[in-house]
Amino acid sequence: MPKQKMNQDWFKLDNSAKIFPSVSNSSETNTFRVTVSLTEEVNPENLQKAVDIILGRYPMFKVRLKKGLFWAYFDYNSKPFIVQKMGHQICSEIIPIENNGYLFKVLYHHKDISIEMFHSLADGGGVMQLLKSLVYEYLLLEGKSVTPDNIIATKKDKPEFEEYEDANAKYYNKKNRKHIPEEKAYRIKGTYLDADQTGLISGILKTKQMLDLARKNDMTITEYLTTVMMFTIYKTQIQYREHIKANEKPIKIFVPVNLRKHFPSKTLRNFTNFIKTNMRMDKPDISFDEIKALVKEQFAKGIQKDELIRKMSENVAFEKNIFLRMTPYFLKNYVLKIGFNMLGIKLNTMSLTNIGRTVFPDSMKPYIYDVGATIYAGKFNTIGCAIVSYEDQFKITFSRSIIETQIEREFFRHLTSEGLDIEIESNYVEEYS
Repeated sequence: MPKQKMNQDWFKLDNSAKIFPSVSNSSETNTFRVTVSLTEEVNPENLQKAVDIILGRYPMFKVRLKKGLFWAYFDYNSKPFIVQKMGHQICSEIIPIENNGYLFKVLYHHKDISIEMFHSLADGGGVMQLLKSLVYEYLLLEGKSVTPDNIIATKKDKPEFEEYEDANAKYYNKKNRKHIPEEKAYRIKGTYLDADQTGLISGILKTKQMLDLARKNDMTITEYLTTVMMFTIYKTQIQYREHIKANEKPIKIFVPVNLRKHFPSKTLRNFTNFIKTNMRMDKPDISFDEIKALVKEQFAKGIQKDELIRKMSENVAFEKNIFLRMTPYFLKNYVLKIGFNMLGIKLNTMSLTNIGRTVFPDSMKPYIYDVGATIYAGKFNTIGCAIVSYEDQFKITFSRSIIETQIEREFFRHLTSEGLDIEIESNYVEEYS
């Protein structure tokens, strides 16, 4: 893509993004939300002005999805972007025709500013950068004295060509692309909520407490919380019922890895890989330490650069297959949809994504109260978990498409039993179902 035209030109979907248009629907939306909570009520007029300003800095988000002969692609969107008042639906399907063709939404509610994004456009790292820039420009319009301090990209900064790159295609290795077959994962079942409802339960604690507990267990925070999640699923769903055939499938926690921490890339597009736990809970006395040892081993292997490249290369090689490339898009779309519904979505028990520490300039901190993240919960993967920290506030948010809340209750009970002080927030959707 020519550098001089990158603000008004088409570009390909990145390798990770290509699957999402084919497999997304009202029950599997593949959307996620990031939120910044301010100390003052949001002014919708200035928020709209801030969005108009910042889309000039981030033209890669000012696009619409088009269908080509062989692949879908992004095309410049000349229609106005309209901010919206937040409704009760969370991470719902983004229907372009209802959103002026855009693949993301900017929402506001009282003191909250949120971005909901379709995963084809970007991952959590890219969207958090967009949100930080948006909040910065909004605060300027509100008359606040804030400075970017080399942390925030502003309207004065020109878009960089590297922000558009498909980093998966850049770093893949065609000699390291071995496919490793997987078996289907254990599924968390329950009573479905209404289609327009999502249950939310958040636990808010001190970052230092969480870090100290992980270090006490000789683990990273993500490793430790993944262990707690697996132990929780075992205790609430499987223990003493491991003889049931459906419970014999392994628990697989899908944990995205931000590849920007492992490869030198400035891309704002999708550049995540994953680590996946894999443990069959086939006995009634599995201990926390037993799960912990397995998680540490599997994370250590999954984070090795060769393994990250293998997974990346496997996906890129699939895209570069000459027969697939020459297959018309409408046939690709059909095949991808069938394949994903038959197998792909069934390889994970749930997703646990740690967006990490969010940093703002000191001048912005007096106006920011909280940061949060939410991932969609679907018909098959009925529970998701998103983690983000800001200053000394650590927030764990569960989203679910079922009424039952045993997993969330047991998860936070385990953390409090370890001495953590946790404040619980909920939308209590189960009480109205």
